[in-house]
Amino acid sequence: MNRHDFPLNIRHNRTITMPAPHFVTRVLTSGLTGTVMSSAAVLLLSARRDGHPWRGLNCTAHWLHGDEAADFGRCDLAHTATGFATNLGATFFWAVFYEAALGANPSWLRFAGVTAALGPVSAIVDYRATPKRLTPGWELIFGKREMTTIYGALVLGMAAGSGLVRCCGRKNCG
Repeated sequence: MNRHDFPLNIRHNRTITMPAPHFVTRVLTSGLTGTVMSSAAVLLLSARRDGHPWRGLNCTAHWLHGDEAADFGRCDLAHTATGFATNLGATFFWAVFYEAALGANPSWLRFAGVTAALGPVSAIVDYRATPKRLTPGWELIFGKREMTTIYGALVLGMAAGSGLVRCCGRKNCG
């Protein structure tokens, strides 16, 4: 058994090993769950703010349509699908760094530390080190508190996805 294998107890106290979840599997899982959670937060906060849930996703398409994308309140392919795809791509970008920082078999302390750093680091890079045209665009309609909530949802989603894939690698989930 190498250091990346997880012991798995099945029946009759026999132990077999399953390889640690592959890096790509971990990135896909944490990226997808992060996207779902952050998109849900964007939709809910946008609907609460002005009754137009789609503006939150549409504003992320500002790199293509300019700042006017944040004013578009309907769901359409040009704004909403572009905004969702942009959020999806950005979340997978962060998932690569997140899963690389965690490593194949992190301790709980490492998992907690890397997860706690994810939100602030991604927000600082997104809004301080990235050209304005390539930011998430959330500042066009959301305040700092709402943006913190969105980044929090991203972090919780990615941590849940990462934890889930690691848990299922260790136990019989079915």
